[in-house]
Amino acid sequence: MFLDLVTIATFLLVCFVFFLVGDAVAAGHRAGRKKELKLGEKSSGSTYSASHVGPFRRAMAGVIPQSDEEIKKIELDLKRAGYYRSTALIEYLATRNILIVLVLIGTGIGCVLADPGTNYPEIILVAGLLIAGSGYGLPRIVLHNQASRRVNRIQKGLPDALDLVMMCLTGGVPLRTALQRVTEEVRYSHPDIAVEFDIIRRHADANSMADALKQFARRIDAPDVNTLSLMISQTERLGTNVSTALIDFADGIRRKYRQRAEEHSSKTSIKLLFPVIFCMAPPIYILFFAPAVLELRSFLIREHRPGGILEPTTYGETISTTSQTLLNENSPGGNNQ
Repeated sequence: MFLDLVTIATFLLVCFVFFLVGDAVAAGHRAGRKKELKLGEKSSGSTYSASHVGPFRRAMAGVIPQSDEEIKKIELDLKRAGYYRSTALIEYLATRNILIVLVLIGTGIGCVLADPGTNYPEIILVAGLLIAGSGYGLPRIVLHNQASRRVNRIQKGLPDALDLVMMCLTGGVPLRTALQRVTEEVRYSHPDIAVEFDIIRRHADANSMADALKQFARRIDAPDVNTLSLMISQTERLGTNVSTALIDFADGIRRKYRQRAEEHSSKTSIKLLFPVIFCMAPPIYILFFAPAVLELRSFLIREHRPGGILEPTTYGETISTTSQTLLNENSPGGNNQ
């Protein structure tokens, strides 16, 4: 009965996978007639060029449907992680979906080729589904972690880069030229900031510095970066000194990180309380109670030997003698005596 169910489930699974692949390929060919492939038009607001992506990759990117909100989150994480290619979203979705489809096809083939007299088909089916589920969620987790680590590196290196920008501005260098010089200086110490400053400079050359800073804040999506973008935009709009504002902003970021470090250090003692208790309590109890336990063990072993007070014969005689003595003492004759 189980073999029949596995065979039917495998057949349906393979048919479903081939249906998805065929439908996606057909949809990709239909979309290939257009000049641009748009994913999440209303939510993400980004247009991806289809000329740099093959029809198979475009087709595989649409095998597993995604909501507009999820597409927007993936696109934001790709930008925060530093993947700025116009085809990054399609490549990510296509790679993930190809791996999932291959795992499902391999699972179906393994269930068919496995020995029906054993439980291997069931094990292969469960393992394949688990691997396919992991293949769907694990790349998303890895991408989010990469984006978070890169944003943290940018935030930590931002005060040093702003100090260099401030020094250039104090020397009479324009802001765009200052960004170019700072990009060259921090290319090895803070490569992520160098990439972002280079993008800001190119966007500023194409449009304006205010728009470039807005795009920078939209890409990184961090509170410090948003504040920096708004501050520089307002400073340029009002015509005030940008270097003074950068000094105050860099000092504020350093102060924030110092306070955050002090907060973490104060929490460390509380976090170490329970591990210290659970790690130090057993040795202390052993030191306190081990001698008494060992002495009790030695006493029991010694007294259970022949001639000891806990030896069965001696113990029985002792109990009998004690009982007889108590009876004699409690009897009327014993009291009179």
